[in-house]
Amino acid sequence: MKLIEKYVLRQLVANSILLFLLIISIFSLSKSVQLIDLSLNRGLPFIYFFKLICLTLPAIIPVILPIIFALSILFTYSRMRNDSELIIFESSGASQFSLAKPVLFYGLFLALISLSFTALISPSSNQIFKSLLYSIKNDYSASLLEEGRFNTIGKEYTIFVKKRQSDGKLNNIFIHDTRNAEKPSTLIAKKGSLIKFDNGTKILLENGTQHFYSNIDKKLSVLYFEKYLLNIIENSNNGVSHNWKSPSERTFQELRYPDLSNGDDRNNLQAFNAEIFQRFTLPLNVICFGFLVVVFMLSQKFFRVENMYVNLKVIIIIVIQMGLFILCSNIAIKNNGWELVNFVPSIINFIFAIRILNQNRQYI
Repeated sequence: MKLIEKYVLRQLVANSILLFLLIISIFSLSKSVQLIDLSLNRGLPFIYFFKLICLTLPAIIPVILPIIFALSILFTYSRMRNDSELIIFESSGASQFSLAKPVLFYGLFLALISLSFTALISPSSNQIFKSLLYSIKNDYSASLLEEGRFNTIGKEYTIFVKKRQSDGKLNNIFIHDTRNAEKPSTLIAKKGSLIKFDNGTKILLENGTQHFYSNIDKKLSVLYFEKYLLNIIENSNNGVSHNWKSPSERTFQELRYPDLSNGDDRNNLQAFNAEIFQRFTLPLNVICFGFLVVVFMLSQKFFRVENMYVNLKVIIIIVIQMGLFILCSNIAIKNNGWELVNFVPSIINFIFAIRILNQNRQYI
């Protein structure tokens, strides 16, 4: 690799790393805003806070890599053009292909990283993320009760707490219990407390009433109590194993050979096929998106002052690229036999890049 190509490559790597850290920081910050209250005020350990954020990153990295790569190309080549570096390189005999070569090498490297995420890292992290959410639901759902709001616990309980203290004490509690559909009940208590046992989480209610309404004989019954222990969450050691795996959690083997005896698997065969193709098109998008952007940047004329119009056009190209990717992804999932449409964004980008190259072939 020539000295000029190494210089351009260093600029690309530096810009892409800075953009990657910036976007990941923004994404993590947006997630932390949602979770920080759970750790500070609801008793959720901070270890879960960091685990949840880290486990969401592998799924987003392959999606943002084409954007990061395209923006790093824009910043690198725009700066070199404004500083007249590209003019000097071209005057010294460097062809446009040699100036674009670092983008192709670096794009291939990022595509391999993206493929490792889509094929290996993301499915396992998504599965661990789902298992962790299940664990939090079993162990900490009661602790996550928000005061002044109706909280739904599973499919059986709706709980309203007027005031909740940090030590687990509750004031003015309303619980609607629908475990018995023919005879739902409502518990109202002045105070209570959360108690965690090995087999689940319970609420000890004090000084309250329990209202039964029978749908059979249409009668209302009221029971007064001083203390009432209600088991709202019961742990299950086998719950995770019976959870259905979404396409993003499955390995290639599980996507290629689903369990046809399972109704959920039969209903999502198209989603499985679309997921297989998308795991290859995401890395391909890195190369094709970057190829189009660098060809477009090198085809622009030189201006003595920074041309914001050119930068705006590149940003519009990036937005259109991602919009087309999202559109094709949704089409592939919802329409049988349309999984190959995932390749459309990459093909369109490659065709436009080749067309621009042909229009400027006298400079190559």
